[in-house]
Amino acid sequence: MCYCGEAKPFSDCCEPLIMGEKTAQTAEHLMRSRYSAYVVVDVKYLIATTYPTQQKNFDEADIRAWAVANQWQKLEVIATQKGKFNEEDGEVEFKASYIDNIGTPQIHHEKSTFVKENGQWYYLSGIIDSISAVSQTQKRNDFCACGSGKKYKKCCGK
Repeated sequence: MCYCGEAKPFSDCCEPLIMGEKTAQTAEHLMRSRYSAYVVVDVKYLIATTYPTQQKNFDEADIRAWAVANQWQKLEVIATQKGKFNEEDGEVEFKASYIDNIGTPQIHHEKSTFVKENGQWYYLSGIIDSISAVSQTQKRNDFCACGSGKKYKKCCGK
């Protein structure tokens, strides 16, 4: 099965998107492929599928370090609003389970907003459920559990 939870091989699901052979047809498919990109640590794909005006807010080294530091367990899509092939925007709520770099199970719970321009879906922003996303053991200098690639103290820890 693909890392994103779909019942097909990675090579037939998210890998063609990550490799640039295909584009996501829906907001949910883009979100699933972005989760898989964290699993396989493809930072360039994560940045390229972020809305162009938002890309400057993401540091490649920080994202890579955060993706590598965690053991990705599973993805659960909670809800999808809009984001179909013929639509221009959508929202996907999901939970990504992982084990952090100190061995603590974590859940990243987010409602992500996506936009489609010129036939290409992009991640625009996300609202994170900080109660489920950040454990009580999160330290100021740890990478933030929200996936921003920033240190906790400069992100959800503010």
